[in-house]
Parts: sequence; structure tokens; C-alpha cells
Amino acid sequence: MSEIEEPGEQPPRKDRRPRDPDLWIHGSIKKHRHADALHFRPDNDFFRLADPIVRSQRTLLGYDRLYVFWQAVRNVANVPGAVAEVGSYRGGSAYFIASAFARRTGEEVPMHVFDTFEGHPQQAITEHDEFQTTGQFSATTYDDVREYLSAFRRLEVHKGDVSASLGDLGEAVYRLVHIDTDLYQPTIVCLRYFGSRMSPGGVIVLDDYSSTKCPGVPMATFEYLEERRDFQIWDMRSGQLMLVKGCPPGSGA
Repeated sequence: MSEIEEPGEQPPRKDRRPRDPDLWIHGSIKKHRHADALHFRPDNDFFRLADPIVRSQRTLLGYDRLYVFWQAVRNVANVPGAVAEVGSYRGGSAYFIASAFARRTGEEVPMHVFDTFEGHPQQAITEHDEFQTTGQFSATTYDDVREYLSAFRRLEVHKGDVSASLGDLGEAVYRLVHIDTDLYQPTIVCLRYFGSRMSPGGVIVLDDYSSTKCPGVPMATFEYLEERRDFQIWDMRSGQLMLVKGCPPGSGA
């Protein structure tokens, strides 16, 4: 039986000030596709870079998440250090980040890209990752991604479990790190490794922080941030969490 509207009853209006955080973002990012876009909003340069990557299905990230990196690159362009991405899948987001740095700074930056290229390793899945399965995200290959990213001479692709691969890196500082593993164990390993090596002002972006399918990611993040108090924490409303490295207490910087 359908509901009958009482005489004089008005249909519910769309709440313009919703309490639900998932409703706070209004409209599509694509509405900014015009020449007179506001400064510090998505512009034609962003879309020229993002469009072919999204359309090629080289990344599972949408325009909203790629725009977070566009902003991050702008803000760390003058921060010293290398760049890293953990969980590259088919290489699209790595290509976007490397290209954005080249456009912003006029030169390539050192970048490390990590993936198993065989999906989630069994030993990395814990009781915190109930929705994740061994071999998930295996529709990729090391050779294909390495070829796709070969135009970037200062970019190195690492194959294997990141927990083992990190030990092979030389000591360095970092300005931007993208962690997209979906799992508790590699997320906290990467936070502990890169967090202590971030330059002041450097940025860590955690993907799938708010995803109900990746409960291990916020668990690892909260656990890590209980250990460290030198990061600003920004909820990007795109499913990502951004950590910005501050100056050590008493540094005077």
C-alpha cells in the first residue's frame, strides 16, 4: 500500500546543510571544466593530465582523489625529498603524480613505486582485513607497469611485498608518500617507515581510509598516530586521509 500525502503536506526538501559528512560535497568536480576556473580549483591543466589516465582504466582512483594529489604536489613542490607510492596496481596514479611534479617543478623528482603485481599476499592479510582476499588486485604485471612508467627516468618500480622491499632502499627523506594497500599490516609498516623520514611540510596520503571494506587502514593509521604527535591530520572527504608533517617540538622552525 502506497503512502498517501495529506492535504497541504509539502514534499521533503533536500537538506542544504546536511549533518551526514558523506553529503557535504556538493556537485561534480567536472563542473570546473572551463577556461575561467577559479584559482586553486580544478582547472584545464588538471583535466588534461587526469582525463587520459582515468579513461585508460590505469587507476581505480577517480577525479576527486587524483585532485588531492594535484593539490599535494603544488604544496610540496618546494619541500625537499623523494616521492613514494605503495600499491600502484596498473600504474595510473604513479603516472599522474610523476607528471604533476614534472609540470609543477619543471623537472622529474626521484620516485619509488611499490606493488606485489600479484595482488594481496597471503601473509599480509590479518584478522583486521576481513573483506580482503589473497590475490585481490592481481590484474596487473610488473613488466607492463614498468613499461608504462618508463618515460620517467628517475622513477624506480619495486616488485614484491613492501615489508621486504623497504629494506632495500637507501636512506632518504620524502616529500610525498601515497599508501594504498587496503590492508592493516603493510599500512602500518609504511607509516612507521616513511613517517620518520618525511621532511617538514611533507605529505602522506592514505587511500581508502573511510572505506568499510578496508577496516585495517584506519586501524593502522590510528595506532600509528597514537605513537606520533608531529602530523597534522586532514580528512579530505574523498575517502582519503592526509597527514602533513610538522616541525619537531622545540625546533624553532
